[in-house]
This record gives sequence, structure tokens and C-alpha cells, in this order.
Amino acid sequence: MSDARYGFDWNRQFELCLDPERAREYHDETLPQDVFKEAEFCSMCGPKFCAYKITQNIVEEHGETMESEPTH
Repeated sequence: MSDARYGFDWNRQFELCLDPERAREYHDETLPQDVFKEAEFCSMCGPKFCAYKITQNIVEEHGETMESEPTH
């Protein structure tokens, strides 16, 4: 489920749910327009604050192995 969520694979997420029909209904209640069926964000954070999308952008920009810098 987490891989599907990270990849914004909505259909796979629905398939993996205990109640796929109800999960799809919840999704469609909050994001009913067709454009959101392939959206790379959910209704909780929206496009500007999606933690998964922000992480993907950082990985694309800096690569998967980022060295953390000391904070002091």
C-alpha cells in the first residue's frame, strides 16, 4: 500500500484496500473531478503541501542518497 501511495497509484491503492468500493467513494467525495483521478496529491494536504510529492521532488533534484549535514 505504501508503495502505491508514494507513487500516487490510486487504482492500486483501491485494489489493496479492505473495502475498495468505499475507498473509491471517499476519494471521489473529496476530489470528484476527473482531473483528480490521476492527481499526484490527495485532498488532505493538497498539491502544495503533499509530503510524498515534496520528497519525490527532493529525490529527483538531489538523488536518492542524500548526505545529511550537521545542524550545529
